[in-house]
Amino acid sequence: MHFRVVTLSWKKGGRMEVSLSSGEVHVIKIWAESNIHGGHWGDGDFTVPEEGIILKKLDTMKKNILSISEKEAQIILGWSESTMGIHTLEEESVIRKMSSILNM
Repeated sequence: MHFRVVTLSWKKGGRMEVSLSSGEVHVIKIWAESNIHGGHWGDGDFTVPEEGIILKKLDTMKKNILSISEKEAQIILGWSESTMGIHTLEEESVIRKMSSILNM
């Protein structure tokens, strides 16, 4: 099993830059889809501003680097709970990276 080591550091404005593979980005989008359209607010298709910002950032990432805040990492980890504890390698990697941001 090969895991890519990622160096995380805080940037100006309380943001963190984290590298994400295309597979990791895909996983986050699946989690978001499951939560947003799966009805976390009851009727689905309702996106809070922070969720929309994260999705836009994922669509406009450059060089596989995502600039993310602590709150955005918390939201992504919340989305990850839709898998009910069964994770692929990409999912485990995203969870590890987001947890690292929260533990810094």
